[in-house]
Amino acid sequence: TALYHTVYKTIAQGEGYVFSEFMHSFKSNFRQSSIVWGIMLVVGAFLGMDAYLTWQLKAAGDAVGNIFYFIILFLIIEFLVFTYAFPYIARFQDDSKKIIKNALFLALGNPLKTILMLITCVVAVYLVYVIPLLVIVAPALYMLAIEQLMESIYKRFLPQEEEEKHSYMNNEEEQPAKKRRFYHSGRK
Repeated sequence: TALYHTVYKTIAQGEGYVFSEFMHSFKSNFRQSSIVWGIMLVVGAFLGMDAYLTWQLKAAGDAVGNIFYFIILFLIIEFLVFTYAFPYIARFQDDSKKIIKNALFLALGNPLKTILMLITCVVAVYLVYVIPLLVIVAPALYMLAIEQLMESIYKRFLPQEEEEKHSYMNNEEEQPAKKRRFYHSGRK
């Protein structure tokens, strides 16, 4: 969450300093991110254990083992929600239930962008596996790569003035300096 916020603010918006933006976002989103992360961890552990057990049943020839494929599907869906949830927390303010629900809808509602983000994630993990020293910069490069994709998805849910500010940063011509504020939807 803090990394996405930092990439968005310092690189895409051209505001602030990396360390101060990261610490501000880390402190302000820690509680919400921890709750969502805890929920995702419990669900992932439960699905992972189920996948292991059904795999063992499938290997033993038990018909119940065929549930394994459904559990793998749910694990993939959970990973998609995980991919969207933390950038969502960085941009919007909602309760944990709505964050997870909206992350699921965003992931399933944008299949091409979601697949591109997953490919980017797999490439980043592979590069870290091949060159372990990249663990220092790979997370930031990954967030930098997906920030534009996420913002193009979020554009539909932001008020008009936020869209104008985002397009202002992509304009080639000089514009007068405006004070920008980070937007939280506050939708309940």
